[in-house]
Amino acid sequence: MLRQLQIESYGLIERADVEFAGGATIFSGETGSGKTMLVGALDFALGARAGADIVRHGARRALVTLAFEPDDALRERLSADGFELDCGETATIAREMTESGRSSLRVNGRPASAAYVRELRDAVAEIVGQHEAQRLLLPAYHLDVLDRFAGDTALAQREAAGTAYARARDAARALAALVGDERRAQERCDDARFACDEIESARVDPGEDGRLNERRVFLDNVERIAVALQNAREALAAEEGGAIGALGAAGAALSGVGAFDGDLRESAQRASALQSEAIELAADVARALEAAEYDPAELDAINSRLNVIERLKRKYGATIEEVLAYAARARTLVDEYEHRDRRVAELQAESAAASKELQRAAAALRATRTKAAARLTKRVVAEFGEIALASGRFEVALEALAEPAKNGGDRVEFLFAANSGEPARPLVRVASGGELSRILLALVVALAGTRDARGALVFDEIDAGIGGATATAVGARIGELKRHGQVVCVTHLAQLATWADGHYVLDKIERKKETTIVVRLLANAKEREAEIARMLSGESHDVALRHARALLAKTS
Repeated sequence: MLRQLQIESYGLIERADVEFAGGATIFSGETGSGKTMLVGALDFALGARAGADIVRHGARRALVTLAFEPDDALRERLSADGFELDCGETATIAREMTESGRSSLRVNGRPASAAYVRELRDAVAEIVGQHEAQRLLLPAYHLDVLDRFAGDTALAQREAAGTAYARARDAARALAALVGDERRAQERCDDARFACDEIESARVDPGEDGRLNERRVFLDNVERIAVALQNAREALAAEEGGAIGALGAAGAALSGVGAFDGDLRESAQRASALQSEAIELAADVARALEAAEYDPAELDAINSRLNVIERLKRKYGATIEEVLAYAARARTLVDEYEHRDRRVAELQAESAAASKELQRAAAALRATRTKAAARLTKRVVAEFGEIALASGRFEVALEALAEPAKNGGDRVEFLFAANSGEPARPLVRVASGGELSRILLALVVALAGTRDARGALVFDEIDAGIGGATATAVGARIGELKRHGQVVCVTHLAQLATWADGHYVLDKIERKKETTIVVRLLANAKEREAEIARMLSGESHDVALRHARALLAKTS
């Protein structure tokens, strides 16, 4: 249930604070007063796509905050998604748009995306506007309405049909690609086999090029290395002036006086340890010197091996790892081609199984839709008597498609006849604007009892093109709906406004060369009578006021 809507600098609305009634909240005003802009702000809060043009001229940002009471299912969903509430706490959605077009949104004070809120919107509010009546002219919309009315069973069957359709489509595409161009497939296989043979015969290892380059650098500098090693060995092990002998002499000298002082004794031990380490280092240097021999054959072999590796890298990848990955992919392609007959059989079986599943799912969905179509027809026709279409006919026509698709195997179209004795024809061909609005209302009433999430029903001037007794009948349906749930209605008809539990008026005011829309609550019966009178006749004279009081008395 909607609780509160706060608007700052949205369009022409500088600031507005709306408290929603538990039953029907009505918004009225002169033509062009911006009533639809208020619904636009609500839609913006519920994740509708928008740009920087919604920000009021001269303002830095637009901010819309919606407070609502979630039902148990929605409360659990919010908690599971990290937007938990304390027991009894009201949920909030706050969305901001800056003048530069940057949007941000918070759910219960935590950052969220507009896409996430759009997933929740039907559980918060379902907005039914004039564009919905235009969508009634599209058979694809008729299919969605019927499936929504049919409920969870139809939606699950439709999802199963979509899954089977995707499987069948993917298998058919893979099969066509496999058998479509034999010559090209053979060429690709030959290329892949050549690459496999070339890479695998080279027997390259990851990191091999790095090790070879390191060895080549050593061989290119072997003479310099040998001289350095010879000098190091002499510095360590020369009979006169060598480090090993010097450290030995130092240790002996310190050992002779170590008995007199602990520090001297420790120094003697260190000298002895350094001599031992120097002896080991000298041995390592001697072994390295023996190995530091220039071998032209080894250098040639290294250069030849590096040339092989570089050639592979130029053709198949920047690194040995990439070359080996290319070989793995090529081997897979060769294997697939060599076993293509088996793969063709597998794909044929997959395609047949998916097609069979699609046919089964479509048949089950058709049975569900057929039953739902009869029930929907009955429900809508029952509403016709209440909205001045008592002589009208309504039918839901199902036509089997040549082949099932992602939404099943049916084409659904609503048929209508305004007068008795006339054949029902497609809605797009026979319904007027006013009739479309009333048919939409009948459908909304029919769907109201099937909605899983009982969010508010928001009507944005669906009363376009009607008046008189028809307006009275439509108003009565608003009154019926509010007894089953929360209703928000933007209207220009007094016959609808009289059903308000909370009534707001939008006034467009021009001051200092700026236009502002002001949203004000009608706080008492006198103000309501004056607004209803204005809606009836354009002004609040005595006759209009008496008529307004009479209308209000009928709905109280």
